[in-house]
Amino acid sequence: MPELPEIETVKLGLEKTILDSVIMSTKISRRDLRFPIDARFEKLILNKRVLAVGRRSKYILLFLNNKMTLILHLGMSGKIHVSIKNESDYQEKKHDHIIMTFDNGFILIYNDPRRFGFVEVIEGDYNNYQRFKHIGIEPLSKKFDGKYLSNKIKKSSRTLKNILMDQKMVAGLGNIYVCEALWDSQIIPTRIGENMSIVDCKKLVRSIKKVLGKAIKFGGTTLKDYRQIGGEVGYFQNKLQVYGKEGEKCCRRKCQGTVKRAMMNGRSTFYCDFCQK
Repeated sequence: MPELPEIETVKLGLEKTILDSVIMSTKISRRDLRFPIDARFEKLILNKRVLAVGRRSKYILLFLNNKMTLILHLGMSGKIHVSIKNESDYQEKKHDHIIMTFDNGFILIYNDPRRFGFVEVIEGDYNNYQRFKHIGIEPLSKKFDGKYLSNKIKKSSRTLKNILMDQKMVAGLGNIYVCEALWDSQIIPTRIGENMSIVDCKKLVRSIKKVLGKAIKFGGTTLKDYRQIGGEVGYFQNKLQVYGKEGEKCCRRKCQGTVKRAMMNGRSTFYCDFCQK
């Protein structure tokens, strides 16, 4: 599933292509996505201008006029592709479920083989959107700092891996970036939350922000389905330090350890038990 850096990369791509443009038409080939597409969807967004593009956790937000927000979630295998071709010239591909045409000549295609993603339109304040009510803090926000994390986990008996994967605690983090951030901070995934000092929390938050920022810079991580809006793969998979490197020598300078793999909450967790404590 695309994580925060992949969704942020898509958001930045949409800002460069469809921002301030008007939706001229929408063609829907399949309405039975994860949640059925509203029968009014096409009419609701027709002739609406994209005033801004945003992201909340792993959701893409298109802010339209008349206080409407188009919500897009890519699910497990969803991709958004933006093309300059006319809709009549575009050759539809298998699993193209939605094609939107804009007045600046771009078309947006939503392709999703597994159909775990969805699109919805909400009217009014998007902060009241039902699926956002229990999402945690944005990890790239200024409010997310060592003190904030410490206050949240100082009484927790859960492991750090479990805490950081909890979307109610921190929004948008997934398995890849949690493993990478814990390695960068030299903190082992099995550390219990209540055993983290304020210094540890500050170090971990710095690593989370560092890893996410670097991943966004390199266009996200493509291990299977994810693509940028122009069809390009992400490049951060070439920068991974620990994820997927079971049995390899730890790449931290002067570390003598090797990367281990363990199953935690049903997910593969990669770490070095020599330099991560």
